[in-house]
Amino acid sequence: MDNTKIKKEILDLQKKINEWDNAYYNLDSPIVSDEIYDTEINKLIKLEKQYASLFTYEELKNSPTQKINASSLTIFKKVNHDYPMLSLNKAYSLEEIQKFIDNIKKNTLDYSLFIEPKIDGLSISLKYHNGKLIQALTRGDGLVGEDVTQNALQISDIPKEIDYKKDLEVRGEVYLSLSIFNELNNNLKLKGNIPFSNPRNAAAGTLRQLDPKIVAKRNLSAFLYYIINHQEHNIKTMNETFMFLQKYNFKTTNIYKVLTSLDEIEKYINDFKNQKLLLDYETDGIVIKLNELKYYDMLGQTQKFPHWAIAFKYEPNIAETKIKSIFVTIGRTGLVTYNCSLDPTQISGSIVEYATLNNYNYVKELNLNVNDKVYVKKAGEIIPCIIGLVSYKNKIDVYPHIDKCPYCNSLLYNANNYLEEYCLNRNCPEINKRKLIHFASKDCMNFFSMGEKIINKFIQLGYLNSVTDFYTLKEYIASLTKLDNFGPKSILKILDSIEKSRENSLESLLFGLSIKHIGQKVATFIASKVLKLSNFLTYNFDLLISYNEIGEKIIGSLKQWVSEQENINIVNKLIDLGLDLKYKSNIKSKTFENISFVITGTLSKPRNYFEQIIKTNNGNIMNAISKKTTYLLCGDDAGSKLKKAKELNIKIISEDEFYNLLKTNESK
Repeated sequence: MDNTKIKKEILDLQKKINEWDNAYYNLDSPIVSDEIYDTEINKLIKLEKQYASLFTYEELKNSPTQKINASSLTIFKKVNHDYPMLSLNKAYSLEEIQKFIDNIKKNTLDYSLFIEPKIDGLSISLKYHNGKLIQALTRGDGLVGEDVTQNALQISDIPKEIDYKKDLEVRGEVYLSLSIFNELNNNLKLKGNIPFSNPRNAAAGTLRQLDPKIVAKRNLSAFLYYIINHQEHNIKTMNETFMFLQKYNFKTTNIYKVLTSLDEIEKYINDFKNQKLLLDYETDGIVIKLNELKYYDMLGQTQKFPHWAIAFKYEPNIAETKIKSIFVTIGRTGLVTYNCSLDPTQISGSIVEYATLNNYNYVKELNLNVNDKVYVKKAGEIIPCIIGLVSYKNKIDVYPHIDKCPYCNSLLYNANNYLEEYCLNRNCPEINKRKLIHFASKDCMNFFSMGEKIINKFIQLGYLNSVTDFYTLKEYIASLTKLDNFGPKSILKILDSIEKSRENSLESLLFGLSIKHIGQKVATFIASKVLKLSNFLTYNFDLLISYNEIGEKIIGSLKQWVSEQENINIVNKLIDLGLDLKYKSNIKSKTFENISFVITGTLSKPRNYFEQIIKTNNGNIMNAISKKTTYLLCGDDAGSKLKKAKELNIKIISEDEFYNLLKTNESK
């Protein structure tokens, strides 16, 4: 490639990243994922370094690799920072961390390193005068921020007044916890509104609300981690900084350490990779800082970042490939999912040839089409998904919308601006097949070896059409045992598992009926209220609205399902076949009967571990603090729920107190 083409490629990359920065920092509407951004910014850094001779000083100076990025273009009052709020340089390998340490060693051998999680939120600076919070500024462009004081006053983790009279400036990160983010999105979905794409986006949108009441309602959280002019407060290390902050009721992360070697840092990185999955907030790496503050001025800084700190980010696990085709699949409730086939590529040790595109709205937003080069990653390390284009397209070139179901040719129903689409044909063969596969699955009725291949065969033979037909398969035993590739033993095992399913619990059956919006957890809850299948068709589902688990969307779906004659016939036939299944509680004791728990913070085991103990002892789990809450089980880094519990005088218990409570009640 000649120099002209190389320079054009670099300039195009700069332009693309500048657009991403504007969307992320100024519009609070990220265009691409962190993985794509990190991949492209690293590519730009390498190209600029390799071909610096092709550019003038001004051209390189104006590159997004040299800027903090945000331009503070909002409706809030702009205020100059007394001290710049810098970004952090990034490392993706131990070698890069070693270079960071080597640079410190050039200045001193008397050092230690302070390690903490990198919170995925918005930077904020807080000023206190005579013990009172007088100003809160966003980072903005690092030199000029936005005054969001009134909104910061609504965040429970930020003290409004402290018992310290010297002027103080504290910096940290505002974020939205995952539990509150999920609760917020569920409420938005139930009301038919578009959910937030990620917690950081939701936090940014919340902090910049004009109405502080909305900010208070959203329950933002904050971690504080740095103090300006540390000398004035007799603080000598980052470790002392955290002790100072904790003393005056600032919330800090508790997952921090002081280390001295690269081996110790490597162990922290490896341990935290698993530990961060259990946290109630998003992190996108770790921050490594020189612990001794007296060397900060000596180490200095660039225009963009300091030399006394670096952010380690886990290597983006994505790959580049090309879309070969785009197609839709239809699920058991008729939900349409867009997918694509890909040029084979390797991710996480396996070859990926297909990926999900979610819905048509997602295809439109990413401007995707056949033959596009794209980034693909494994969502949750399981499902491959497309997360963006490799090369920016300067015109709309999106794959045309698929109007008809590929399996029955029915017009597809568009709900909520292509966020949800459905095939509404009750006789769609694909929907029917998916319902049968789901009904037979392990999480539902658990029939032996009844996967898609076998069910397809039984459908073709005319033995299976409805879920009730599973229970008449034994009538065809003579024919079934003569089928190719089906031995008598395997057929008998299948039929035996079907007969044993008559002893299953009601929740397994309800989940197996493929009712829209009814997942496994909701099916279990409904079963606990309905108690047996013969009550299901006549149950008053409006009674469920008072429970946290249930919204109007779910109730509407249940009422619609039981009103349709086809479904009424299925339920009645199942009952006639001897499947008037009952709710089988997994309750082992009534230790926590009439006791309600809310869980918050980081505990020694995953949240569902404690939920299971509560459920099996007949306790109730609530999502939010109210006067009906008996106990708040509180771990480290607790947020707004802790404040709410204190306001309502709810009993707050630790993990040890929880176990003591369990033992005490068991002995009664």
